[in-house]
Amino acid sequence: MWRSVFSLCLFCSSATAWAVALPEAPHLLVSGYAEQKVEPDMLTLRVAVTALEKKGIDAKQQVDSRVAAFFGQLEGLGIKRSDVEAGNLVISPEYQYPQNRKAELVGYRAQRQLAVKLYQLDKLSQLMDTALKSGLESVSQIEFGLKDPLAAREQARISAVEDARAKAQSLAKAFGVTLGKVYSIEYRSATPTPVYARGLKMGAMAAAPEAADASYEQHEISISDNVEAVFLLD
Repeated sequence: MWRSVFSLCLFCSSATAWAVALPEAPHLLVSGYAEQKVEPDMLTLRVAVTALEKKGIDAKQQVDSRVAAFFGQLEGLGIKRSDVEAGNLVISPEYQYPQNRKAELVGYRAQRQLAVKLYQLDKLSQLMDTALKSGLESVSQIEFGLKDPLAAREQARISAVEDARAKAQSLAKAFGVTLGKVYSIEYRSATPTPVYARGLKMGAMAAAPEAADASYEQHEISISDNVEAVFLLD
């Protein structure tokens, strides 16, 4: 899907309305816009690992054990250790607050965040099952992305330029003037819009795996770009 916005200026106009530099001579200003949808070819699964125990050391050991068990299963899914980002372990006291009574220490909660990159999207369900079996409680986020976003951005950029040029040629023809050289260009960089799937408790997936799989369908990624150009009129 392509869209464009354009403006025609046959005589001098104020440059304050546009960030792009405008000449004193007759000119044509156009803004080319391009947007395309791209299928993701990777995703990042963010998982929270937590444990609550009376002693902080016990909570830490539980989290360490679950993370180690999870790492041990990833190789079988073709996931390298370098594809996993493990956050620092955080241990904090947890209290309960009975009515009209002082806060009572429940224990210590240990927590660690993991981010796993998956390049074979058809193995998402297996990855989720592996996390569940390893004692990981919840998936905080699934972010779909691209292994090589630069190629898609370049295509959107070229399409935006082509859109601007086509509009300029069309407008010049319609007004009966001759399109000259490009006087100035302003490029407005854009980045792919990330696509997220909603978080899901691991227990919910175990209870209804088919429904869980459906909630993690692949989504298209939107990539857009915009460029403004000023053409002189001969």
